[in-house]
Amino acid sequence: MLDDTYIVSIEPKDRRHQTRDTVLTLLMWAVYVYLWVPLITLGAWLVGFERFYEIMITFGGFDVVLDLVGWYAFIIITIAACIISWAGINYSRFHDKERRYAAPMTKAREISEFFGIAETEVDRVRSSKRLRIELDELACISDITHYGHARADDQPHTVVLEDLSSPHS
Repeated sequence: MLDDTYIVSIEPKDRRHQTRDTVLTLLMWAVYVYLWVPLITLGAWLVGFERFYEIMITFGGFDVVLDLVGWYAFIIITIAACIISWAGINYSRFHDKERRYAAPMTKAREISEFFGIAETEVDRVRSSKRLRIELDELACISDITHYGHARADDQPHTVVLEDLSSPHS
């Protein structure tokens, strides 16, 4: 029968076990890398590592690379300074300056005229939490059903509009 023992913690028991585990891990990684050396050597030979060695070490190409790294660093620092300066300018221009304003509320009279409903119905629609508006074939409001906030018992209350004349026709 199988033992149902679970490993709860894999922490080494003491410093000696921890050292042993660390040394074994490093040893296994070294063996793993050593096994890859022939393939890495083949790849380096195929991509011309000998030419790289000749240019970088023999002809002093490393100094050129260091010079280029200096220029790259200068360019990156200049770009960063420009971006940070621009951000600072925009921060000073727009910090604590609210430029967004709410649109003025449309008057109930204008809405009632546009949709062909009573002004009192516009106020009820504005105060409703949930409602259903049905449209007819001409996209005019034919029915408004209120749910929630409009009535205390939270039962649907339907308003059927008799006059379907609207400015859209």
